[in-house]
Amino acid sequence: MKPQMLIRFIVSLLVLLVLFSFMLGFQVRQNEQVVLTRFGSPSRVIQKPGLYLKWPWPIEKVNRFDARLNFHEIRLSEALTKDKRNVIVPVFIAWRIVNPQRFLEAIGSTENARAKLDSLVSSAKNTVLGSYDFGQLVSVKPEDVKLPEIEQKITGLSSGQAKDSFGIAIEQVGIERVTLPEVNTRFVFERMEAERAQFAERYRAEGKQEADAINARTDAERTVLLAEARKSAEETRGKAEAEVARIYSAAHQEQPDLYRFLRELEALKKVVNQNTTLVLDANAPPFDLLKAAPSPPSKP
Repeated sequence: MKPQMLIRFIVSLLVLLVLFSFMLGFQVRQNEQVVLTRFGSPSRVIQKPGLYLKWPWPIEKVNRFDARLNFHEIRLSEALTKDKRNVIVPVFIAWRIVNPQRFLEAIGSTENARAKLDSLVSSAKNTVLGSYDFGQLVSVKPEDVKLPEIEQKITGLSSGQAKDSFGIAIEQVGIERVTLPEVNTRFVFERMEAERAQFAERYRAEGKQEADAINARTDAERTVLLAEARKSAEETRGKAEAEVARIYSAAHQEQPDLYRFLRELEALKKVVNQNTTLVLDANAPPFDLLKAAPSPPSKP
């Protein structure tokens, strides 16, 4: 055999070996899981990475599926709450394929899976939201909001059917936000304003009641304090008047003329001022004091 022919033969043999290796072998990656179908029917499920052998196509076919976590946002749709409010609640789904054979038989592709999950989770969402009031979705009080509980119920309601029917595990259903249809927005704002007005009126009434109670307590304490002050003042005044009477009595006993003179002056002071005109006997007491006092005797 000529050298050129030998080289061609070796190259052809290598090409055939490579083709047979591609036809008889395949690789499963770390993020994949594979279902082998033989004449269209599932024959083997492979979920561990590595190199594997198979019969060439069309005997066996390799169907590859992503083993990683997938995310999908369901379509927007209106839902009705327990108190008959229309709301729009966009949600997302975190899901993965856990039974690739059932997934292949029931759905076949990721695009079909999204459509199935969209319908399944939308139905579960509408069912769960129908058992909650609007105030449990949106509220100024954090303790009234039940969004985490609603997410768990939607997940629980949809995950069982997704796993049994489609081979899909729904890891999480999350609520992105809560919005309202445009026609209901004005009504909701008016309702919120009315509720806030009720709260404000209640707080004002409670404040007025508390203020009245404080004023009543203050008035009672004021009355008691004034009564005690008056009592103390009367006692002090009584003691002072008694002391004055005692002093007057002592002065009268010691200097009766001086006492009488001072009393007459006091009486004159109360009766006479600069605009007073009296026509009386100047010798009658106490007006005799108005006469000019005699000049003091001259010193020797």
